[in-house]
Amino acid sequence: MGSFFGLIFVIMTAGILLVGAVLLGLIKMFTKTGEGNVAQESQMIQEMYQAMSRMEARVETLETILLEKDGKEKSS
Repeated sequence: MGSFFGLIFVIMTAGILLVGAVLLGLIKMFTKTGEGNVAQESQMIQEMYQAMSRMEARVETLETILLEKDGKEKSS
């Protein structure tokens, strides 16, 4: 019975440490300031904008292909 309580104690301690580590990580993540963080965020935004532009071009190409296909089927 004593080993059972020892196991429960170890599991509870590990859980408390895990929760503490997660909270500490979240606090560090939200309190980061400085030029490096701003540069990283602006680079991420630029990459997202470029990806959206490429996606827009792909959608326009697909729309053109579908309209051409639909036009050929109607004329047949």
